[in-house]
Amino acid sequence: MTTKKTLEQRTEVANLLSKMWEIFEEHGGYEYNDEMYWQLQGMHESISAYDDDQDIPILLKEAKETMAFFDWVVEYKELMDREPPTIYA
Repeated sequence: MTTKKTLEQRTEVANLLSKMWEIFEEHGGYEYNDEMYWQLQGMHESISAYDDDQDIPILLKEAKETMAFFDWVVEYKELMDREPPTIYA
């Protein structure tokens, strides 16, 4: 049975997936492009597999863990963009 909590969790998963796509589009093409792509594909597979309301908490947990990877990619990219130039190479 779909509850208000389940609907909120489904919305949160959808929002996280949307943020992941935004990060992929903005930061793709660099070191972690393929990994981000495969994480997105995995999320889509999980969303398809976890269609029962009782599975939504598991899906939300996976989405949050996957989002943590995307957040890390953003931090890494920002750090690399601030890398000082080397004088002696």
